[in-house]
Amino acid sequence: MTAFYASMSLTVITAVLAGAWLIAKSAQHKVLQPLAGFCLAMAGWCAGHLLVQFDAGGCQQVGLALLLANPFIPTFFLHFTLRFIGDTSKPQTSPALIKTMQHRITIWYWLAAVISLISWLVADDDWLQPWLSFNEFVRLEGFGWVNLAYTVLVGLEAHSLLVWGWQVSSANKRRSIVAMFIAGGWGLLLATSFVFPSVNINVFPYPMLLLPSYAVLLVYGVTRYQLVEVNHWARKAINWLALVTGLFIAIALFSAVAGSIGITAFAEVPLIQLWLYSLFVLAVAWMLSQPAHLLADRIIYPGAHLDQGTIDQWLATMQQCQSWQLLKTTAEELLQQHVGRLLRVEFVVTEKHHEPTIYCLNESDWEIKLVGWEDLTPSLRHVGEVFAALLLSSARLLEQRFQIAKQEKQRLAEQHLVELGSLSAAMAHELRNPLNIISMAAVQTDKTTRSYIQAQVARADQLVSDMLSYSGKLELNCEINKLALIISTVASYIEQNYQVKISIDIESDLAIYGDCGKIQQVLTNLLENAAAFTRNQQNPHILVSANSIQKNNRNICCEIVVHNNGPAITEEMKKQLFTPFVSKRAGGSGLGLAIIKRIMDAHDGYIYHSDSMGWNCSFICQFPFPD
Repeated sequence: MTAFYASMSLTVITAVLAGAWLIAKSAQHKVLQPLAGFCLAMAGWCAGHLLVQFDAGGCQQVGLALLLANPFIPTFFLHFTLRFIGDTSKPQTSPALIKTMQHRITIWYWLAAVISLISWLVADDDWLQPWLSFNEFVRLEGFGWVNLAYTVLVGLEAHSLLVWGWQVSSANKRRSIVAMFIAGGWGLLLATSFVFPSVNINVFPYPMLLLPSYAVLLVYGVTRYQLVEVNHWARKAINWLALVTGLFIAIALFSAVAGSIGITAFAEVPLIQLWLYSLFVLAVAWMLSQPAHLLADRIIYPGAHLDQGTIDQWLATMQQCQSWQLLKTTAEELLQQHVGRLLRVEFVVTEKHHEPTIYCLNESDWEIKLVGWEDLTPSLRHVGEVFAALLLSSARLLEQRFQIAKQEKQRLAEQHLVELGSLSAAMAHELRNPLNIISMAAVQTDKTTRSYIQAQVARADQLVSDMLSYSGKLELNCEINKLALIISTVASYIEQNYQVKISIDIESDLAIYGDCGKIQQVLTNLLENAAAFTRNQQNPHILVSANSIQKNNRNICCEIVVHNNGPAITEEMKKQLFTPFVSKRAGGSGLGLAIIKRIMDAHDGYIYHSDSMGWNCSFICQFPFPD
């Protein structure tokens, strides 16, 4: 009997706690409200089994009323099932019966209330009788079987609806439905012994001793795929369950051999008392574990003052950073605020700082190095190690964001260029035939007219070529190239065709990584623009310079800068420099800079304009080296 009372009491506690937690979560997940009602109704049913054992103050009548209210248990579950599969399926695909039941669930609650009330009103003293070692136990008669039949039939109906819901659900909800079936079968097996006295089976209802597991398993099966925190709690519960089970087995074995090794006092203590003492000690140890952990940290790492709130705040703040520079700055500020001194964070190996530095490096894989921390106290080194682990996680997340953004940008660009490429190919075919006819017809005109027509035909043909170049498929054959040779070749071509002087300022052994032909096209377009805008100047001057730089605190780039002293670019034009078909150059197609931008994007590089480098106009191209 003691085990039965303990089991029912534990079921009431677990079911009430589960119901309260579900009510709290139902603010964001409305589907959980009926499941909370199910847990509370089950808690009431188990409380009824306890109350009927006490013949004082109307306890037996209250307990009988709670027992006979069991139709509410499957009704709540039916309501939950309708919400669950209604949320799963699309409204337009739900059968008419499902929609009708969803709108008329109130009728089922009224029916459960009527059956429960009639059962309680018609119940007589014969419905509660002594049985085995129980003071009182329910023995159903007459309308009581209607009460039980309603409970069984509604439960079967709810599970039959879950079968349909499984067919229209996503993968995770299918798993939840399977878990509900398993938990439902387990609950049916445990609760069946409730009717033993009613069918004259005089066997102790041992299965009911495991009822505390039913509500917990059902709630866990439903929520484990929707609420991540449930799995965290379940992992802790399993750890403690394994610990308690191992402890009980160890104590039982030791108690069995204690007498034979001379520890007679221990052997004489009843096993149940030893288990209770052990549970008490384990509970005290659990309550003291966190304070003891904090005390140990304070002793070993004085001044560290690290708690879960601080760690969570650090991680959340760093994970919001959208660039490497921002992550570096934010990390340094967080460290300085916590320890009260300057500590460095770097994503690339640089000259050694005077301050302790955390290096977060992406070589073959992300790794952390703490440099210059040797002379710091153990508490500060502990803070640095914890912070470095959080920084490593944030760096990996930021890299993933950049990769996803790059892939999405590439996907959209390719989709757009496929459409534009088809249009450009069609235009090239349709335009070049009439252009050739016009060019041939111009031969018969006078020299001035012929020259004008041929210039315009050449311009139109160049526009067609630029459109094909901009919209065509871009394939790169990247390798290490000597930059000086590429620049001198392009500069010589521009000087011959535009009669301008181009100065070059680069090291002879400077290398660049990329497609040689595409790099030449970038330089040709930039220098043609520079020549077109400077050749009418009084002292035209074009300068091409190049050097190696660091980019984003970790990537090495080859930077090429094309300066010219032509007219400055207006603020209005700066906003649309790399937009197709926008040009202020006479005879230009408006695609030169757009083509350059596409080539730079394909190299994972950058191009931008500046007028703050001592020249009227400067274009900077940055070609990264591979990691």
